[in-house]
Amino acid sequence: MLSLAQAATRRGKSGQPLPGMWPGLARREAFFNRSELGLVVGPPSAGKSLLMMNYAVRAQVPTLAFFLDSDRLTVASRFGSILTGDTFREVKEDIDSYKGALDRMENTQVVFTADDLDDIRLQGEAFEQRYGVYPSLVIIDNLGNLTSAMGDEWALLKALTLEFNNLAHEWECAIVAAHHMTDLVTCEPLQRDKMLGKVSQYPRLILSIGFNPANREYKVAVVKNSSGPSDPQAANPVVMYADTSRMKLSEDDPLWSPSGSLEANRYSLPESSHSVARGGWSAL
Repeated sequence: MLSLAQAATRRGKSGQPLPGMWPGLARREAFFNRSELGLVVGPPSAGKSLLMMNYAVRAQVPTLAFFLDSDRLTVASRFGSILTGDTFREVKEDIDSYKGALDRMENTQVVFTADDLDDIRLQGEAFEQRYGVYPSLVIIDNLGNLTSAMGDEWALLKALTLEFNNLAHEWECAIVAAHHMTDLVTCEPLQRDKMLGKVSQYPRLILSIGFNPANREYKVAVVKNSSGPSDPQAANPVVMYADTSRMKLSEDDPLWSPSGSLEANRYSLPESSHSVARGGWSAL
């Protein structure tokens, strides 16, 4: 039991926003915060992984990413495309030439198999043993891969979101997971009640994605935000633009073309925000 003053004194890093959020979402007070679970939701192929991968590159914090519905070459090629501005196809066909670019993601460790929460926890503990800190950002792509083989999938999904929320508190990290919406034929972000399993209770931030490949509009609706205004009907999304061939997101240029420079496409971070030294990371 703590007084409010003691809680403030002993708060640790809980509640602190991670860096790198896009300005349009930042203006909506939508941040991935430490000690909180966030969801990126949308129909299949709406671009959920696109947002989470780009965010990992922008944030540049110690990251543990679980890609449970993809293979190693695809994930490495997608990150290589984000980092260089080359097309995904170019990177995939000559992946060995991009290892130098991928080394720039030295703060990120990736995992491709996990059956349940125990596997997630085991990898997080291994991360802490190796680097001396727990990850600041944990990516789960996606929740369905942890539940689809179970009998009561919806009940397990709800329990899993509660467990991830508790784990975010324990590790003082932001956990960001992808989750599916109903498979409706629309390019607009879906409202919050279209989430499969109705698992909106425990996440503190839910971003609903809609992507129109015809004009490359990539819309992000903040359908739940415990720290700012919410738009549960997805009526007022932030409009961005996606070049899926290069795994890129831009807010201001529908005819965007890559510069080939990572620094031109993300926030500059203070030098002290992250570092790799003596075999371990200093926590953000």
